[in-house]
Amino acid sequence: MVILQRIYRTNLMYHFQRATIAAISGRASYELKKTSTINLQNRSIWGYVAIAFNRVDKDRLSKVGPDRLCSEWILKNGGGVGLVGMQGRIVKNYNSLPPESVKFNVKVVDASDSSIMKIGLEHFAGCHHIDTVVFHNCKHLEDGGLEGLTHLKSTLKRLQVSGCYNLRDACLDVISQLTALEHLRLFDLIYVKDIQGVAKKLQKELPNCKIEAITSK
Repeated sequence: MVILQRIYRTNLMYHFQRATIAAISGRASYELKKTSTINLQNRSIWGYVAIAFNRVDKDRLSKVGPDRLCSEWILKNGGGVGLVGMQGRIVKNYNSLPPESVKFNVKVVDASDSSIMKIGLEHFAGCHHIDTVVFHNCKHLEDGGLEGLTHLKSTLKRLQVSGCYNLRDACLDVISQLTALEHLRLFDLIYVKDIQGVAKKLQKELPNCKIEAITSK
C-alpha cells in the first residue's frame, strides 16, 4: 500500500510538473508572439515614418526652394549641412539655419549615421552648389540608392561612401557620371565584393579623380 501511495504521489507530481511546464511554455510562446507582433508593427510604423521623412514635399519646395528643403531633409534624418559662406561649419539642427526670409545655398552634405533613403536623394535636384557629400553608416540607403547623385554631376567634387551595407558593386557604377569629381573615398562596404575592380573601372571613367578604395576585411 505504501508503495502504491508513493507511485500515486510520483505520478501526481509528474503530471503537475508537466501541466506547469506546459502553462509556462504556452505563456512564453504567447509573449514571444506578442513581442514579435509588436516588433513587426514598430518596424512597419518606422518604415512609414522613414519614407515620410525622405519624400520630397512639393508644396514646401515651391515655398522655400531646393536648398532649404534639401537642408531640412538632411537635418530631420539626423545628418548635417554646410552652407556657402559658413567656412566649414556644419549645421545639425533647424535652429541654426537662417530664417526663411534669408536665401542660402547648400555646399556640404554630411549624412553620417542618418536615416536617408534612395527616394530622399531627389532633394538634390535644383541644388547647384553642393560640392561635398558624405554617406557614412547610412543603414537605410537601399541597393541602387546612389542614383540621385546624378543631380550633382556638374558640381560634386568630393564624395565618401562608407559603412552603407545595402550597397553592392553595381550600385557604385553611377559614380562614373559625376564628371566634376576630384576625390572619391570608398571603404567599409561589406557587400561590395570587388571594390578594387570597381575603383579601377571608375578610374577609367574619371581619370582626374583621386580614388581611395579600401577592401573590407
